[in-house]
Amino acid sequence: MTLETIADTDVRRELTAVLSGGLGRRGQDVDASVVAVVTVEEDLRFFGETMAAVFRQRVLPGTVVVADCTGGTERPLRSFVEAEGIRRSRSGDAASRVQVQIVPVKGAASFGDAVSRAIAQSALPEAAESLWLLHDDSRPASDGCLETLVEAHRNVPTASVIGVKQLDWDGSVLHDVGGYAASGHRVVSLVVDGEPDQEQYDGRQDVFCVSLAGALVPLEVWRTMGGTTPWMTTFGESRDFCRRACLGGGRVLVVPRAAVAHRRARLEGLRTRAGAPVQEDAAGNAYLARITAAWRYRITDTAFAAWPAQWLALLVHGLVMFFVLLFRKRPYEGACELAMPWRALVNLPRAAKARIRVGRQSSTTLGRLGALTANHTQIARWKERRRAFASQRSVVLLSPLAKAHLRTRRRIRFAWAAAMAVVMTACAWTSMGGTLPALLSGAQLASGRLVPTGASLGQLWHAATTSYGYGAGLGAAAPPSPFLLVLGVASVVTLGHVQAAVTMIYLAAAPAAALSFWALAGIFTRSNPVRVAGGLMWGTLAMAVGLYRSADVPMLVVMVFLPAAFAFTHRAVAMYLTEDPVRPVPSVQSAALAALCFIPVVDAEPQLILPLAVTFLAFFVMVRRHRLMLLLIPLPAAFTLAPTLSAAVRRFGSGSWRQLFADALVPSSAATGSPRAMSLTDVVLAAFGRDAGAGGLSGLLHVEAVSALAMAVCVGLVVAVAVVALLMPMTLRVSRMMWTAGACGFLLAVLSPRVAVGVDVDGRVAGSVLPGFALAMMAMLACVCMVGGAAVRRFRPLAGPGAATASAGRWASMGRSVLTVAMAVCAVAWGCFGLLRMADASSSDVRTTRAGLPMVAVDYLDQDPSHRVVAVSARSSAVVEFTVMRTARGELVDVSPASGVVAASGTQDEETERIGAALGRLLSNGDSSAIQDLSDLGLGGIYVVADGEAMQADSPYDAIVANITASEGTQSVVSARTGTYFRITLRDVASQGIDMTGERSASASTWRGTWIWSLGVVVGLYCLVAVPGTRGRERA
Repeated sequence: MTLETIADTDVRRELTAVLSGGLGRRGQDVDASVVAVVTVEEDLRFFGETMAAVFRQRVLPGTVVVADCTGGTERPLRSFVEAEGIRRSRSGDAASRVQVQIVPVKGAASFGDAVSRAIAQSALPEAAESLWLLHDDSRPASDGCLETLVEAHRNVPTASVIGVKQLDWDGSVLHDVGGYAASGHRVVSLVVDGEPDQEQYDGRQDVFCVSLAGALVPLEVWRTMGGTTPWMTTFGESRDFCRRACLGGGRVLVVPRAAVAHRRARLEGLRTRAGAPVQEDAAGNAYLARITAAWRYRITDTAFAAWPAQWLALLVHGLVMFFVLLFRKRPYEGACELAMPWRALVNLPRAAKARIRVGRQSSTTLGRLGALTANHTQIARWKERRRAFASQRSVVLLSPLAKAHLRTRRRIRFAWAAAMAVVMTACAWTSMGGTLPALLSGAQLASGRLVPTGASLGQLWHAATTSYGYGAGLGAAAPPSPFLLVLGVASVVTLGHVQAAVTMIYLAAAPAAALSFWALAGIFTRSNPVRVAGGLMWGTLAMAVGLYRSADVPMLVVMVFLPAAFAFTHRAVAMYLTEDPVRPVPSVQSAALAALCFIPVVDAEPQLILPLAVTFLAFFVMVRRHRLMLLLIPLPAAFTLAPTLSAAVRRFGSGSWRQLFADALVPSSAATGSPRAMSLTDVVLAAFGRDAGAGGLSGLLHVEAVSALAMAVCVGLVVAVAVVALLMPMTLRVSRMMWTAGACGFLLAVLSPRVAVGVDVDGRVAGSVLPGFALAMMAMLACVCMVGGAAVRRFRPLAGPGAATASAGRWASMGRSVLTVAMAVCAVAWGCFGLLRMADASSSDVRTTRAGLPMVAVDYLDQDPSHRVVAVSARSSAVVEFTVMRTARGELVDVSPASGVVAASGTQDEETERIGAALGRLLSNGDSSAIQDLSDLGLGGIYVVADGEAMQADSPYDAIVANITASEGTQSVVSARTGTYFRITLRDVASQGIDMTGERSASASTWRGTWIWSLGVVVGLYCLVAVPGTRGRERA
């Protein structure tokens, strides 16, 4: 053997390794009439075995041409292999040797294209008559493969193509044994791909098509037919070549006694389109290539006149299959089906050329080839066998003992979770005191920051989807509060009752938040006590930071959905623990659920989009496989925030980005303070209701302050235990992921108080530390659960020796018990602190109310959407507060983060200034011009709120009521203990109303319609994937 002339490339090294020991056996024959053409790509994992199998054949090809698609070979190279074991040459040539050639075919479009290029560049001997075609991943399954093919060709010299049986790489499972034409311009094999090879199809001979991998093709036939059509791709050119051979009067045979072991690397996603290797655990999906090949065969098998109907059928089929595949949790394949009709349109010119070529080489019709066509009965039975086989493969077979073990673990697990939910519900509802009965009897929830609502479901959805709000004055263009989308979905659950939706969130948040973190803890540990303790810590943390005492409904939504979103994210990439013997698997359904859970999180507190974006980038780097799942998750949340993000970017210079740090509550400096720089310690103390900077050391010596400091110490202990997770080898990757989320949360908590998001009577109001603090604490508590260990109870069908691990198991159990007790103590401490804050009347701000505008005012507002009433509260003889109302209560749906940011920047709209000036004049004396100004603005009434002062003499309430009564153009309609309502009579009711031009323009904008439709489609598709559906393996 001489290979000196061959350049030192990867292909050359593989070939040298195969031939360095000579040929495979003594007594081999050489058939100089056969030329073996082996195509090879960058992926060389199977090339060596394939070449070794070729040179072990009892009958060797006289010439072996290696078509190098890698680009490593610059010019055709030639060598000869000689060995003593070669007995004779069947061609009669005295020289018993095999010629080996390596030819460059970089840029080949398909397997057949590579073969044609290799033949054109190689120096074939004059005796060459047949081509033996092989992929680099299709090795002969036996030493007699070529001998069997040559013998079959000798027996049927008129055969155009002689194919082989296709097996898996191990040579025991069937892939294909030829194919038959079928109705609908298809080809069916009638072989169940994956069934064991029991020689059940070895009686086949004449077929409609075979795979060209391993096939023997006469050189004259190849040249006469012009080779394959590269446009048909590697997946479809075999069918096209055999179709042209059959319709041209040739015969296509399959010889089942000859077989190749075909790895099908590209079909099974183990090789990229460019030929690079892919590891099995990161295998891609070749669905698009497969359906593309099927369509190209079908369209070139159809007359030109039927092409419009074919395309319409393809369009309908694509739409139907898109939704079917989404429901089967295979979104990528559904997207391929949806895109296929449009890809087909682009390829019609090349399809016409391929169709002309088929027609030119056809001399008969398929109707005359009845023996090569599968009938409906055969196809029906084949499909039934395929379904049965697929069902059998998709079911994980577990023994009765294993199933009983899993059922027992499930019952125990759910019992712990139910007990935790009951305890958390009892704890939270007890803290509500008299508020709970009032809420259950229909009263509205309110607080100093949470405004009640009287809006209908239609008004809510309109406000949630229109970039125009009434948060300031008489309306202005501004992105809607994203939280309204969450409230809208909750209102659908409560059958359209918006305020009932707020109450539902408030009452259900405690058990829901605990269960949500219980699910997240289950990702990292299977210890039920640790999971329950973690869930209780998370639930009581919401009480300790005052979410219930201030009715912070947006943050309660975050506490419910944030852990669940992270839990589903880990399940999507198969990074979670399971009960033995079940194994974790990636899940596109979990990815869709994670995406849906992140929507209420970022809509309730938009500032969380910043740390979550960084966290997902870190996750994408740290996750070893299934990264495509992560790419699916952020999209729906980004769509829901599109108006806010767009406004923040477009008006970045004017400070609109600050609205990301606001939420749906009224800005209050008493709750979040004024903008200031805070250390991490200040942030933790502020989260528990204490500002370390207020009052100095003496401010921290009060009982409540000492309690808050103790709560902060608990936080420090949690962080210290979470650090241990970083040192544990078994949790190194997931602990780093969660610590990244925690670090981002702490950074956000430090940044948010520096940002002004609104104003109140005390000045500018800072952003809240709670969203970032909650994200950080969720991550820290998750790491604490990791320290508890996996705690997976191993399934052992039979009792066996366990003494070797008993000691280690006892130590782990003792450590887990200590950790659980410590977590329970922290949960009790946080819960008690939360109960004390709720019981403190001076600290608790939550209340219930049934108050609202008088019915006559409500009737007036309901007459026309433009009608408005101004509600006035005289705080003193010099201070008056007011709000413009469009419903009976004023109004949660009109709280606008964007308007708060505008006010924080010092800008005041003209309408608000005019209303304030007019009411200020009315506070001091009667003023008809003030009433005229209010009427000119479109206001139809004034409601003066009593605030408990109606019975007091010489109160500011009495003064402003008397002044309005003394002014011309007003009529007192209702006077009660809750307040007095005046109708403005300067204009008739039909002509009253504010200018609605801005709202109508925003409602009719193309941008709004596009966003609503896009959001609906995206969320609907994700819901379809998230719904529990069919069995079978999920694919991205």
